[in-house]
Amino acid sequence: MLLSKEIAVYLNLAACKLKQYSSTMMRQSNLGLTPEQFLLIDLLWNEGPMSQQRIADMMQKDKNSVTKLLDALERKELVVRCKNPNDRRSNTIVLTPKGEDMKAAAKETGISMLDNAMIGISEKELKGFLATLKKLTDTMSSIS
Repeated sequence: MLLSKEIAVYLNLAACKLKQYSSTMMRQSNLGLTPEQFLLIDLLWNEGPMSQQRIADMMQKDKNSVTKLLDALERKELVVRCKNPNDRRSNTIVLTPKGEDMKAAAKETGISMLDNAMIGISEKELKGFLATLKKLTDTMSSIS
């Protein structure tokens, strides 16, 4: 098999396995979040309130997908949509106190989950892998 094809196959396989693994771990954690909901709320923990469009851009998802994630997080009382006073067509997404309160436990779960997935891989190997992934992403971004 061509090296480039083999890399593409394993990148896709790793992405699928990561999604399955993270779904299982999130269910077992009792946080009540899907992996995508966790990523969105983690973005708000790290970046603070932001527009729905900015969330979509940062998550590289279409606005409809983000709307569904936000609807679910609102039902769980973890986020609220606030009208943007400068642009009434835009909402600013803000964490609720309940959303803020779960930050420590959720981040610990997320870090533990990823650490467990990488057992047996040295820090040097992980840093090399990360550098390669960044180069690959940059290359694909520049040609698309």
